[in-house]
Amino acid sequence: MRNDILSADFTTQPYWTDGLAPFAEIPPPSARHVEVAVIGGGFAGLSAALTLARAGRGVTVFEATTIGSGAAARAAGSLGHVPKASLSELEALYGRSAALAAYTEAREAKEFVADLIREYQIACGLKVVNRFIAAHSPRAFERQRKSLPSLQATMGAVELVSREHQRDQVGSDAFFGGIRIAGAATLQPALLQRGIATAAQAAGASIRQNTPVTDVRQNGARFEIETPGGSFSADHVLLAINAEVRFGPRRFRDLARRLVVIPAYGLATEEVEPEMMSRVLPIGGPVSDTYKIINYIAPSDNGRRFIISGRAGRSEGGLEQKAERMFGYFAERFPDLRGIKVSHCWAGRFAVTSDWVPHMGLDEGVHYVLGCCGTGIPMSTWLGHRVALKIMKQDDKNSAFDRPLPAMSFTAARNALLPLMVRAYALRDRLFR
Repeated sequence: MRNDILSADFTTQPYWTDGLAPFAEIPPPSARHVEVAVIGGGFAGLSAALTLARAGRGVTVFEATTIGSGAAARAAGSLGHVPKASLSELEALYGRSAALAAYTEAREAKEFVADLIREYQIACGLKVVNRFIAAHSPRAFERQRKSLPSLQATMGAVELVSREHQRDQVGSDAFFGGIRIAGAATLQPALLQRGIATAAQAAGASIRQNTPVTDVRQNGARFEIETPGGSFSADHVLLAINAEVRFGPRRFRDLARRLVVIPAYGLATEEVEPEMMSRVLPIGGPVSDTYKIINYIAPSDNGRRFIISGRAGRSEGGLEQKAERMFGYFAERFPDLRGIKVSHCWAGRFAVTSDWVPHMGLDEGVHYVLGCCGTGIPMSTWLGHRVALKIMKQDDKNSAFDRPLPAMSFTAARNALLPLMVRAYALRDRLFR
């Protein structure tokens, strides 16, 4: 029996790809040598290709499936500038200067993507709004209060909102105050991805869809790249497949062992009236909580549906059951949501590093962008651009995220232990509220 919160036309396909025609690639050239080979047609790979092609470099993107079928088009659509690792966590690992630099650069990444959208007039529903991060407990609110000066120094206009005044931000009394961040944004990720792909092709980049890379070998100063359609050579290689690195060429298995791949989920509701949207989200932008595995709700690109994500890494039945639990979390806290139906619920995945921040770097001569940690729209797009500059030797400043990918504890059993890890985070959030 179908769940009573599901609409009659409920689907497990992403809301973002409804009605989109397949991405039309320009037939690639017959040449078998490229200056730069980019493995992966997500945000990082396409952004790198665009930067390289604009500079007149020969670049080919090898995409295993099609533009729009992977993780990029399954994101929640948040263009934020809040890393998953807290300032205190990064400070403990790398020192205060590096922690502040990471938060400052995350803001720069968000601004880079917004500028890219405007420059290429990518019609992806970009809306610059305010974001509210709601404290799930008094202790969480106190941590926000203590971190406020550092957040204001690195992220701009950040305001502490008490519980007494949170109704100006959210239509709920279930939280304990929070922080309001100016300059966050939401967008339609599938349209952003194909917009960057279109711009890259127009600049001269080649995109080969349905062309998985099966092997990469170094041959003197060049790399040999194997695909089912034949071999290619390249002067430089960028690996930008994030969570899919475990399915990529065997030479990247060590990198794969440094990541934990986490299932992620999103849903969209049926359309609601503008008055309903205003009652639930008076802030007009996204709202998330302070759990480590966050819950997120935002208006859709047209402002008529709620987009929700949550329950990442949890195994609890099919997508129908997932929709019930994800929507139920917010329906419990936002009474106005009760009675609304869910029209879409879809799955994706993202990769997490042991320090909870993305990384760019080199692995035996191969450049990589890996471990987006759920911040793929701003950070992957930005770091793809930064790697492209690095390949061209035009990177005039060090990135806070250009550091070796750290080893992951309990490597051999990490995937089997994933449900326990997620439960451990949930338990920590409850016990140390």
